[in-house]
Amino acid sequence: MLGRVKNYFGLGGAKPAVVNLATKFTTLSLLMQASIAVSTTFYLIFVAEALGDGNFITGMTLVGILVVVQMAIQTIFDYPTGVIGDWIGQHYILTTAFATYAVAFFLVSLVTSTSPFGIFILIYALMGFAGSQQSGALGSWFDNNWRVTMVEDEGRKQYGVFLGKMGMLGWLTNVLILIPGGILATIFSRSWVFQVQAVLCIIIAVACAFMVRNLPETEEKKQTRPTMGEYFTLLKDGVQYLFSGKFITYLLIGSMLINSGLTVWANLILFPMYYSYLLTDVAVASFRTLVMIPHVIYAERSGVWAKRFEPDKWIPRFRFIQSGGAVFFWIFALIMFVFPVPPPGSPMVDIYIPNTEFLLLSVPVPSIIPVLIMIVVFYVVGIFLQLAGVLTSRIFIDAIPNRVRNGVYSLFPTIVLILGIPQIAFFGWLISVAPISLTLVLTGIISTVGVLMIARAFQYPQPEEPPIEEMVV
Repeated sequence: MLGRVKNYFGLGGAKPAVVNLATKFTTLSLLMQASIAVSTTFYLIFVAEALGDGNFITGMTLVGILVVVQMAIQTIFDYPTGVIGDWIGQHYILTTAFATYAVAFFLVSLVTSTSPFGIFILIYALMGFAGSQQSGALGSWFDNNWRVTMVEDEGRKQYGVFLGKMGMLGWLTNVLILIPGGILATIFSRSWVFQVQAVLCIIIAVACAFMVRNLPETEEKKQTRPTMGEYFTLLKDGVQYLFSGKFITYLLIGSMLINSGLTVWANLILFPMYYSYLLTDVAVASFRTLVMIPHVIYAERSGVWAKRFEPDKWIPRFRFIQSGGAVFFWIFALIMFVFPVPPPGSPMVDIYIPNTEFLLLSVPVPSIIPVLIMIVVFYVVGIFLQLAGVLTSRIFIDAIPNRVRNGVYSLFPTIVLILGIPQIAFFGWLISVAPISLTLVLTGIISTVGVLMIARAFQYPQPEEPPIEEMVV
């Protein structure tokens, strides 16, 4: 088993303990992803329909308010709990995160159009708190152990290959879980799927409590657990890192500004747009699965292909044209402007894999052309998101001190949320009164500002690699 893992992830020459670390990290990552992703196709629409008494567009304004609540809670707790992970250990943080997710998904399964708005606020607050616990914790645990035990990994190229392979498995998990999620929701109910997610999250919480443990070499570098005063020092040090130099500041803020556009896409645009053109759970799940298939290959190859590119030159270019980048948003705005949304009850065309009875996609007749264009766009620009991510990670694994890594990793989504909250509030209202294409145009402009900041970052010297003899917990 270890030999297969070593060969797949390119861990030739790595010690068995490192291979075991990679196995645990991969297993937990994929379980976490599957448990959350199985309902993503219909989660937002389910909530929006409950709030809009069956009309998801009507409910989108209230969804915007709920997303702001979730993001505000996550913003408040994300960085402090990330530093707690540096303080007491990531296994505690991950255990509480998935226990909280379990409660939230169970409550989602109970809501109806007659549920009081307060229950929705509670659900989104719990989701925000769970997200604040989860963000950065598993990755920082893995990176801390990798950095201490894989000193022979020059330029972190082996680490980049591992990330690419790991990304491939992540996309494959999404590809394999979306259609079953849509089918199970159709056969049983959406509420039943949410209850299954609650059970999965409890299982993951228990697994994290036992599996997320440091390797012996990392434990040797570990000092005595900090006092409460030292905890607040960690809190301060992580924030100071953000402003430790113009390179770090511009790179981080620019990257997070681009990612804030992705929060607008994921929370407000993606599913209303998909359901407008595709109409049903199964059709949306099939479409999402189809556009994710090449990302499986892109993710696997990205770590290898990224070796050919210098970060300073190519990260800004890749971020500009990536999925969720400015060019991507503007193309989708043009699609929605040119092709009107099909009316409910439009005749459907079932597309099968040639010479089989396997249904590939079910599309309303008026949506065939715009859906085909969307697929082409996803296929063409998908690789650039993967390449930019690998190149950026190769910089951060050495630039961020282990002592504050979990806190800084948690600071990333905190900044995204701070930048995204006003956008979510504004665009949540704008979508209810103006075409979605206008929101896409504006989001692309904001993303472009982030790209310009990243390009500016590389005009300044990068920080020197700090010593590994720092506290690791």
